[in-house]
Order: sequence, then C-alpha cells, then structure tokens
Amino acid sequence: MDARVWLKTWFKLFIIVMPIVAIINYAIDPFWLFKHAHKLNSIQKPFNERQQKTNHIYFNGMEKYDGILLGSSRTTYINQNDFGTMNIYNYSSNSGRPVEFKGFIDFAQKCNGKDLKYIIIGADFFATDILLIVKSEDPQFYIDTVEQFAYKYKTLLSFSALKESFKNISSSIKGKVRVYYDRENVKYRPRKSDEKRVKSYNSNIKSRTDAFSDKNYAYDDNYIKRLKEIKRLNPNTKFIIFTSPISANLLVSILKNHDRMDEFERWLKEMIEVFGEVHHFMTINSVTQNLKNYRDAEHYHENIGRLLANKIAGVDNNSTEDFGIILNRDNIDDYLHKFKKQI
Repeated sequence: MDARVWLKTWFKLFIIVMPIVAIINYAIDPFWLFKHAHKLNSIQKPFNERQQKTNHIYFNGMEKYDGILLGSSRTTYINQNDFGTMNIYNYSSNSGRPVEFKGFIDFAQKCNGKDLKYIIIGADFFATDILLIVKSEDPQFYIDTVEQFAYKYKTLLSFSALKESFKNISSSIKGKVRVYYDRENVKYRPRKSDEKRVKSYNSNIKSRTDAFSDKNYAYDDNYIKRLKEIKRLNPNTKFIIFTSPISANLLVSILKNHDRMDEFERWLKEMIEVFGEVHHFMTINSVTQNLKNYRDAEHYHENIGRLLANKIAGVDNNSTEDFGIILNRDNIDDYLHKFKKQI
C-alpha cells in the first residue's frame, strides 16, 4: 500500500473513532471529571481512588464542603453525608496513611479556596509501621497529573479510560459488582454469603496479625511528627480523630500474639498529645464483637460507618452505648488499665 494511502486511511479511522471514544468516556466519566449522572454511569468502579477523588474535587470544586475525611479503605466505606450538619468530602483511599495526608489536605484547601473548617482522620494502628512508608503513595503524583495541560481532554481520548467506561457500563446494566461508588462519592460493597464472609474473616485475621510480627513491623518514630506538622500547618481547622473499629478478635489477636500493647498504648497517647482527644472505636464492645458487622476482620459494613459518623457528629441514632469513647489526657490511663483487663 502506498504510504500516502496508508496515512489517509489511518487518518480517516482516527477522525471516525476518536470522537466515539470521547463521547463514551464523557458519558460514563470513569475518571470523575464531570458532574452528570444517569443509569449507565450509576456504578463507578474504584480502580484508582486517589486519582479519581483528586480529579473530582479539582474539576467539580470543593465549595459546598467545609471539611474532608481522610483514612484507609476502612474509612472509604463511611458515607460522607452521615456527619450531621458538617459538609464533609470523603477523600479516603485504599491503604491511606498519615505520610500522604499533608499533600491531600493542602490540595483540598487549594480547591476549597479557604481554610477547611474540619479535617476528620480515621486512624489505623497498622499505619504506625515504618516498614510501610516505602509502599506509601505520593500525593503530588496525582496532583501533578490532574494539573497537566489539557488533562481532562486527553483523558476523554484515552483508550484506558474507554476500558474502564465499558466496565462501568456493564456493571450498571447488570447491577452486579464487588465494590463500587455512586456519582456522589458514596462507596458500596454488596454483602457476602455467611460462608464467604467467615472465610474472609478467618483469612484476614491471620494475614493482619502476621503483619505485626517482629519481621514485618516496627513502630514509626516519625508518626507523631507527621501529625504535629499537619496540625501546625492548619491552625484554623478543627481536627477530629477517630480510631477504626476493627473486629475485637483481630484487635486481641494483634495485641496478644505479637505483644503489641506497648505500641498500641504509645499510638493512642501520641494522638492525644497532638490533638487533645481521640474518638476511640477500636475497642472491645458489642459492635466489634459481632461478626455480622464485618465483611472480613477489619472492614465494617456501611451501617457501622453510619453509627460512627453520627456519634462523632452528635447525631442521635439510638446507637449502642458502649460503641466509642472519647479519650483524653484525663482518662487515658484509667481506660488502658481497664482495657488490659479486657484483653
């Protein structure tokens, strides 16, 4: 084939195909660049939560929000609308850790155009592991990506975006997916059968406990420094810190099998030192002892996230009285004394 004919043929194909790609990617919007919602994009797969949420607040604005929620995958399942009168954007992501928080806080402040009124942080004991720092994500990568020249329009022409668009179309039509977001940044995960849930629970107990063995875990001395830096740089913001309510069995397994009570105590006291108080849900209580409240040993169902958010916001929802305690300098020692007896 003559080179000119070949080029003309490919150019014609390009002219025909690329608008179709752009239209599909715009309609389904898997990278969360736009606001529109309809039946075919009602289920959004979280293939890259950090980029998707960074895109979302950059292109759609933070004006209606007065705060953000940060944390790990456990925190992603909390509905951002359950914090009473606080208008919170759930900026949590899978394996989110404090080493990332400053970058995402700064970016949210920039998109908001003013100081955030609230920063809510879901604290996880596993995030104190210094060995995990090397695996942490760099927020600047996602921020630089979204701020690239013509990023939105390049993404519309992306075949990788098209692949995700087709996945979302299929999931929206079938209504079946393992985990997904709606167009309002609320995350869902259909409940498993009892057999699958128990299997996941047992497997997760072992893997998460093993993560605290001597070869896999070492307390990060810079943990408190990162918290202090975040607090120092946001003097006009109210910080609300809570501990994730992992199952009581997992908590006891970690603390007993690998003798991590000293580190656990240090973790709680460091957070209190920086923020004054902690909403503590990672306890042995009627919620964390109920296996049916969990999809595995550490990820609670959405209804537990609602109880947690309501309790933090002071919303009366007739929640279990023993679920959650506010720890501060005055009661931490007494609490730990009683907790060690529970263990």
